[in-house]
Amino acid sequence: MKKHLLALAVAASLPVAAQAAPVFYGKIALSVDKTSDYPANPLVFDAQDDLSDAWFVSSNSSRLGVRGEEPLDFDNISVIYQYEAGYDVDGDSSSTFSTRNSFLGLNTPAGKIFAGRFDSVVKDAEGWIDQFNETVADMEVVFITQNRNDNTLNWESPDFGGLTIRAQVAPGEGEVVGPGPDNELKDGFADTWGASATFDTGAIYAALAYESSYDELGIAGGPTLGGDNNALRATFGIKPADSVELGVIAEKASFDPYGVIDEQDLMSWLVSGRLGLSERLGVKAQLAVLDSSDLDLETQVVALGTDYKLGDQTTAFAVVSASDTEFDPAGTINDVDESGNAFSVGMVHKF
Repeated sequence: MKKHLLALAVAASLPVAAQAAPVFYGKIALSVDKTSDYPANPLVFDAQDDLSDAWFVSSNSSRLGVRGEEPLDFDNISVIYQYEAGYDVDGDSSSTFSTRNSFLGLNTPAGKIFAGRFDSVVKDAEGWIDQFNETVADMEVVFITQNRNDNTLNWESPDFGGLTIRAQVAPGEGEVVGPGPDNELKDGFADTWGASATFDTGAIYAALAYESSYDELGIAGGPTLGGDNNALRATFGIKPADSVELGVIAEKASFDPYGVIDEQDLMSWLVSGRLGLSERLGVKAQLAVLDSSDLDLETQVVALGTDYKLGDQTTAFAVVSASDTEFDPAGTINDVDESGNAFSVGMVHKF
């Protein structure tokens, strides 16, 4: 009788065991920042509008999320899901929550297939190389392609010994891009598309990614223009020891406005490194540059920082950054030639 009851109890528990509970996770990252003539936007067209000069309490991409994977009634196929919301901890945003990487899809023997809002393949290819990710010295200061795309359909291959292939498409859903007569209707299936290959062994990280998309930008201090943009990014990083990280990112981007204005090319790159002085303390440095002869624009950002592990999930950090911005387009009077700086001290807690 006891054996029979035990068998029933075990059988009753099996469906529950097969159901993996959703994982609730998050990150709170707050800092106190001071900027002076520091670039707030990679495309600087006006010193007053695009160079930052103020004190801030910054939320630094704080977030809340739920994710999980559940087996389905078919062999080797499971449903995968994630909802991640940016959370405005410091309270100065017009919206408390914003959609980050969120999706629903399937994990199959042929790879993961999912739809939702997700990082572009180019953004995803940065890996861990940006040592000042989600701080005042984030690489987005000089890279114009750090996009999280809406309405995406994604495929991610299985891991082939560290190699992963990813593809993404996104329809424009009838959006009209560009003001006035020089505009285009984006109503196709793949108005945005991209592909990448990533090789990651832990000690070595390498990625190559390409994306073709569209945007609206202001060119040379003039009116906002719609146009197609393309970006090719190459990333390489090594960890020769547990305490040493070295990396480089190079990217060529172009913006081709609708109408008579010529295509505008931009080149961005960075080099970075981190040295762990102990299990708790690390120091890091990074140089990032944006250069465009077509736009007569050059921005350089040098950042030095330190991080200190307060616990398994909590880290304190400090950043000092110096910038130099030159923007001198022919035929305009809005020239910019400014040296700036930024300072930040903060704390990050993950759960």
